[in-house]
Amino acid sequence: MFRKNNKHAYTRILVMAAIVALVFTALLVSEVGAKPKVAPPHSRAYGKTMAEWLTIYWEWLIGGGEDKVGKVQFMPMPAGEYAGGSGEAPDDPIVFAGELDITIEAGTPFVLPLFAWIGERYEDGSEDPPIADEDLIDLIHPNLTIDGETIVSDDNKEAYYVGPTWFDRAIEYPEPTEYGSVAAIWHQGFGIVSLPLSEGEHVIHLWEPFTLPGYPYLAYNNTWNVTVVDEDNDD
Repeated sequence: MFRKNNKHAYTRILVMAAIVALVFTALLVSEVGAKPKVAPPHSRAYGKTMAEWLTIYWEWLIGGGEDKVGKVQFMPMPAGEYAGGSGEAPDDPIVFAGELDITIEAGTPFVLPLFAWIGERYEDGSEDPPIADEDLIDLIHPNLTIDGETIVSDDNKEAYYVGPTWFDRAIEYPEPTEYGSVAAIWHQGFGIVSLPLSEGEHVIHLWEPFTLPGYPYLAYNNTWNVTVVDEDNDD
């Protein structure tokens, strides 16, 4: 989640990532052990669209509540820390790196947000306008791999983009932020819905350089070390 309207906001960037499950078709499920698979971005994986899954995810992350919907698990985000860079040029972004070790049960599908721009409401009643779709798509460069296999890149990122989507009700914050926002009201960004991974060890990696008007050049460098276990067969 990227917070706005504060020149220091980028130091509090949260990397978008969480694991949410999918069950898709018998054919896809039978191929889970072969290599990572993701649901077609415009499908209704596990009965919901990508926009619906990402909306539920952000409602959970910002507002709290259950971290699971059916078999679909929301993954916590790694805490990004400053890892270098000046932010003065595209090839020298300010990098925020995070790493998370996660154990999930076999058969658990997951949703992974890659980037979100969160629209907010302020103490004076004003609200953020969305960023034009074409502008956000041009400015964000997600590079997502699962076990070394490229899943999302500049070549296909537009298919995984979700335009401005309003929450059913504003997610009010416990107290105003230092720059005066009081609630989250909508989101837009990128994400995937993945089929369950096979049993064993997996590595999900996101390298995502981006820039936004009024901010320096930034990048996320995040890793999820995922262990998939079959609890039914545990000794």
